[in-house]
Amino acid sequence: MDIQDIKIGEGLGELKFGMTREQVSAILGQPDDVDQYSDPDLEDDSSESWHYDELEISLSYDEDAEWKLVTIAVSAPKYKLNGKELIGLEGDDVMKVLESLNLGSPETEDWSSEEVPDQKLISFTDAQINFWLVDGELTDIQWGPLFIDEDTIKWPS
Repeated sequence: MDIQDIKIGEGLGELKFGMTREQVSAILGQPDDVDQYSDPDLEDDSSESWHYDELEISLSYDEDAEWKLVTIAVSAPKYKLNGKELIGLEGDDVMKVLESLNLGSPETEDWSSEEVPDQKLISFTDAQINFWLVDGELTDIQWGPLFIDEDTIKWPS
């Protein structure tokens, strides 16, 4: 199973954005944990996240996207972006690699909290990819499909 290469706008190896839960479970099997969320103030705003502990992957499906795969998050060093392992690198080293990838302009936000006193988010909106740093080290990469316009997802072919 090829699921190590992060493909911006497309997925992770053979996992592609737009896959159904059935298609994903045929590749990865059943998840270790499933979380469901919904905003009671919004219609069609339910989401479901599947967590695979051993693979260190979380996958999200949204009702408003007809329960298709819309977000992937990874937290193990084996996952590579353009052939480079980024998880575990210090923030400065991560930024050097990201600058070489032409992902657009990064936005950096402080997400520190009482539970996680040093947490930062580096987002590249054009590429729909986020990098989470805790204590100056990259811990998670999270990304989704690209958009044609504000409301229309560009599903990979």
